[in-house]
Amino acid sequence: MEKRMKIKWAVLAMSAMVLCMVATVYADTLVHNQVVVKSGETVVRYDLDEVKTEVEDGKTKVCICRCLCFRALQMLATRFADGVIPRDDIKIVTGWTTHGPEELFVEVMGWSSGDLTPMAGATAAAHLTIEDAYFFFIQKSTGKAWKVVANEGLYPQGFFAYRTLVKTGQATDEQKAFFQTPLRPQAVINMDTLPLIDKFDIQTVPFYAEDGILRMPTVFVSGGAAYEVELRGTGNGVFELIKVVNAD
Repeated sequence: MEKRMKIKWAVLAMSAMVLCMVATVYADTLVHNQVVVKSGETVVRYDLDEVKTEVEDGKTKVCICRCLCFRALQMLATRFADGVIPRDDIKIVTGWTTHGPEELFVEVMGWSSGDLTPMAGATAAAHLTIEDAYFFFIQKSTGKAWKVVANEGLYPQGFFAYRTLVKTGQATDEQKAFFQTPLRPQAVINMDTLPLIDKFDIQTVPFYAEDGILRMPTVFVSGGAAYEVELRGTGNGVFELIKVVNAD
């Protein structure tokens, strides 16, 4: 009987894993420019307007990549009851391969460089598209993981095509000018405008924690009951259920 239950839960869990990867998505509205980060007993409140600028070729400008990372972090904050992000307990894996993530998370906010990594096989920085604007935030202590993605409307139409032409040196003078005005300024406006509605989505995703346990988000079973489950692999694709928590 016990063996039969293990098999039943394994089948249920593996089926639910597929569903959870595409379900339980939340589009949040951001109404302010602050995010709060805690390290030990130190709590720091960051404001977008104070961290979004960079100096390039002697000129100060808004870094769109920093803005993207900041907004993604604000989405993560919505998953914590007090809105405070425990910095040293969070690992970040991202498909966004510019210098922006390191500049914001590591240089400005103090994340360990070892806790920020690019996704394996990520797109080269010059060829990024909206599909690469994603961040996995993984809580080391619990094994919980959230994926934040940016939506199409965050950038003006044509932004990435012209960006690639500019970054790869293939843009004509006219194309460079069109990217600098109006595309780039519009992207800055889109990042800055509040409330920021339906421009980012966040979802809880399955994740193998450092202890090898597979943590899974809400699984729905008969009767509409919702559970969070933890599974341990026993080999040959078989999982043993080791923990069930009612998520209702």
